[in-house]
Amino acid sequence: MSSIEGWGAMNTPEASRYLSVDPRTLGQLRILRIGDVELQLDGYRLLVRGVPVHLPHKEFVILRQLMDNAGRVVTRRELLDNAWGPDRADVRNYLEVHIRRLRTKIETDVDQPTRIRTVRGVGYIFDLPQDVDG
Repeated sequence: MSSIEGWGAMNTPEASRYLSVDPRTLGQLRILRIGDVELQLDGYRLLVRGVPVHLPHKEFVILRQLMDNAGRVVTRRELLDNAWGPDRADVRNYLEVHIRRLRTKIETDVDQPTRIRTVRGVGYIFDLPQDVDG
């Protein structure tokens, strides 16, 4: 597996090992893979532990932004602006709904999330796996 360069916060030595692309699919399909969560960018497809999971467009946009910035907090404002555009105060609660739906799809325990964590008063972080040797 080789890492993809130039992907924001993922372009760091400690984080790049989690973002990988299968060399057999180069030129065919761009993939974000962190632990057992795989987001196929060109196919708008999510695989969790190898199982395809339905992902509506807004959830795809939010998950991609979180995975692109894995290991760092993405503010609520950044997520809202990216998914719905700037100055959309009318959609503030939608973000929490979509985060909850994403958690039901990728977390093993929705009430104790280990992948998409809330950083109270700031935003959300897609945590890098703790069990991988560095």
